[in-house]
Amino acid sequence: MEQIDPRAEFEGGNDALAQGRAGDAVAHYRRALSVAPDVVEIHHNLTAALAQLQCLDEAADIARQGLAWRPDYAPLHVALANILSQGDGTESARKHYGKALRQEPELASAWSGMAGLLMAEGFYEKALEHYRKALLLNPKNIVCINNLAICQLNLGRHHEALALYRDLVMLDPNLGSSHNNLGQVLQGLGRHDEAVMAFRRALALDQSIDNLAPFLMQSLMYQCAWDDLDQIKQKVLDETSRRLQHNLPITVQPFSLAGTDASPDLRLAAARSYAGHCAAAVIPLRDRLAFRHGPAQTGPLRIGYVSPDFRQHSVATAFKDLIACHDRAGFEWFGYVIGGEPRDQLTEYFRAQFTHFADFKDQDLAQSARHIHKDRLDLLVDLSGFTRHSALELLTLRPAPVQAHYLGYGATLGADCVQYLLTDAVHTPPELAPYCAEALVYLPDSFMATSRPEIDPQPPDRRSQGLPEEATVFANFNAHYKFDPETFDLWLGLLRQLPGSVLWLLRGGDVATANLRARALTRGIDAERLVFAPRATHSRHLARQSLADLSLDCRHHTGGVSTLDALWSGLPVISMAGDNQSARTGASILHAAGLGDLAVGSMQEYCELALHLAHDPVALKSLKARLRRNMNTAPLFDTPRLARHLEAAYGEMVRRDRAGEAVGSFAAAQVV
Repeated sequence: MEQIDPRAEFEGGNDALAQGRAGDAVAHYRRALSVAPDVVEIHHNLTAALAQLQCLDEAADIARQGLAWRPDYAPLHVALANILSQGDGTESARKHYGKALRQEPELASAWSGMAGLLMAEGFYEKALEHYRKALLLNPKNIVCINNLAICQLNLGRHHEALALYRDLVMLDPNLGSSHNNLGQVLQGLGRHDEAVMAFRRALALDQSIDNLAPFLMQSLMYQCAWDDLDQIKQKVLDETSRRLQHNLPITVQPFSLAGTDASPDLRLAAARSYAGHCAAAVIPLRDRLAFRHGPAQTGPLRIGYVSPDFRQHSVATAFKDLIACHDRAGFEWFGYVIGGEPRDQLTEYFRAQFTHFADFKDQDLAQSARHIHKDRLDLLVDLSGFTRHSALELLTLRPAPVQAHYLGYGATLGADCVQYLLTDAVHTPPELAPYCAEALVYLPDSFMATSRPEIDPQPPDRRSQGLPEEATVFANFNAHYKFDPETFDLWLGLLRQLPGSVLWLLRGGDVATANLRARALTRGIDAERLVFAPRATHSRHLARQSLADLSLDCRHHTGGVSTLDALWSGLPVISMAGDNQSARTGASILHAAGLGDLAVGSMQEYCELALHLAHDPVALKSLKARLRRNMNTAPLFDTPRLARHLEAAYGEMVRRDRAGEAVGSFAAAQVV
């Protein structure tokens, strides 16, 4: 009978494992264990090999057998905890990491493992402390540095995360994932030119990185770099469809699909997938918190709004008059600000406007959820959707009995934890309703909130802004990522047919400006007929907009607050109602402004209407006069009216919940 040498088998297993042959390694370790069952190091390495093969239950059994021989062997506690943390054994994993640290306080893998649990549950500050301890013990651990950067990002510390990713690139310049992560942080800081360079470098090093194409797509859109954008967009859509078909997590954020040709069914499926992925990370925490909601209370309804944007942000700009107009007798209003973005004077404004206001900047996910649950809300309204610093994980914990989405994203979230989506019949017509996971609450006018802005009383003259005195001035002050080449070519076509006319745009990055000017030149338009406006204060920006003749909306991703700004400036907007909600916001706004005739159905109608108004100054003057009159009468500009409609909708949602009725779509009562 063959004599088994446990040491030789152990070394053979180690060699096989190092070469990536986990199956061979398992065979070696099993033979070693058959004659040396009390050697815990063999249990440890066999556990690792089985884990690589995804034989997690068997790996956990081997680890437990080893710990029965040596309960004080810290690395095996870590190995077992790593396995348990991949399933629903979070609490057991925590205990084993703790045992490892008590036995061996200098074990970096135990610190990083515990940090991973904390990070997954949203305890970013505590996770950050643990990762730092792990890095003190193992300074060049790439995974730890990467996760530390993720914690910093979730805490709103983008520049700290940027420094960490630059460190990663220095540690291993040939690691494509590090360049990809660096690009993502640069993108988040709005440094798209640098981000594209990082993404291109990542692509050159590793074309298999899952989420590279969606992020590259987004920064190329900001740059108006359209040469290979269509191919990249199609790659993103094809990969998203493939992943959905195979029930794999998608790699594109649903918000990024707004500027693409994604079909409504693909958008819904992507939203469901992304929301499910976000929820999965916090389901163990949700189950531990196990919030219960008490019986109906008497007195005013308790309504909460949660947002990362109670600060200088487009959502806050639209929302600030709405909260001031809400009824204080029949309702108590709770405001919750999340995310790590800097607070400012507008934050303090909201603090004063809400009946109760809480800032969760320094609280982890569980603390935030407990605070909301303790407030005994009847309804929690999310204002962020899939935008940055989304509240989706917080909503997954179900701190309120009824949860709805409004305003900030405006389309389906595909999330089980959100029962209602507030919309209107133009934004979500009947043909789009089947592509929303939530019950739809139709507001009588537009879902869009608007706040009467301050406008400088003395507008500048055209010459000071680099605009022609007499010729037609078209304007579009949306962010450049909303532009697309076909619509931009249409705008250039208008300039071609109107001698001396100009297109007035916001100044973006240098590359975007150069690309747009180059596009004009290739279409036979003098690049000087694109006029780029520098950034200005909101009140000065609104004053200068009145110098334009007509605003031209984007196509795939129409303007929201930018459209409202134009209207408040007295500037009519032509928009096209598309086949999804992101392409219909402009139409919704115009209908509620009494300007539904400016929301057209095709590119041809768009072009014809723009030319008609440019050629007919009397018609344009009449249109501007109508807009001015409508500011005193149209529903869009009547914020108290919107407040009453929302309150009626909130009351009906709560009534249905209290009565035990099924969640279902309804039209909110019109209140005069």
